[in-house]
Amino acid sequence: MATPRNNSIVKGFDILALITPERAEISARTVVAELDMNLATAHRLLTTLAAVGALVSYRRGIYCLGPRIEELGRVEQETNPLSEVVRPIIASASHDLSEAVMASRLTRGGPICMAVARSNRPISVEIKVGTIFLLHCSAQGKLWLASLSRPERDARLGIYRLTEMSSRTIVDRDAFEAELERIRDQGFALNRGENEPDIGAVAVPVMSEDNEIILTLSVFGLLSRFDERFIELAVQRLGRAAHEVRKRRL
Repeated sequence: MATPRNNSIVKGFDILALITPERAEISARTVVAELDMNLATAHRLLTTLAAVGALVSYRRGIYCLGPRIEELGRVEQETNPLSEVVRPIIASASHDLSEAVMASRLTRGGPICMAVARSNRPISVEIKVGTIFLLHCSAQGKLWLASLSRPERDARLGIYRLTEMSSRTIVDRDAFEAELERIRDQGFALNRGENEPDIGAVAVPVMSEDNEIILTLSVFGLLSRFDERFIELAVQRLGRAAHEVRKRRL
């Protein structure tokens, strides 16, 4: 017989998941409206989460993530065994490509950088571990969207609505679906200044035995460096790195 779940813990995590980069604060009414919970239960769970430091209230009745979450996030980044596997692999790829390389995993808010190898160039792009990227205008985000079914994409994109982040962002849904089809066919994704106009990226997936994306590996830097020749080299080198991550993980 399976061990029963503690529903209060499940509800607490459901509440924490309501906070995203687009909505930094929530209230009891947010919880009631989105989690089909009564007001008394919402208040009780919010005050409990605040008491343990998972939430903090700077204004009466309004809550944002608290220091306990930040502490746990730092510990996760430092102790995650997959990060330890990834770091030397992306460092080698970064050295070979002379650009920064990162590994990302998918969270509710979007792809999050879990490990990064910085470029040795005197002028380079800096991205910190813990940075979360938009799904529709990042190379790694588009990889994940391309792997989802249309209903799953619709649910994910309902948050973002293909917001125009630069003049290069694809905001037409038909054009975006065509872009995802190309990604599925070619097995990698590009960002040609779609989030930041001067930043480019190439991303490849790390696949599980069940053919699902575990992580993405991406090289990023100034868009001017991402010509067709470099993109070809990047896809090849990242592909080898993805194979190495999968082999060591399994």
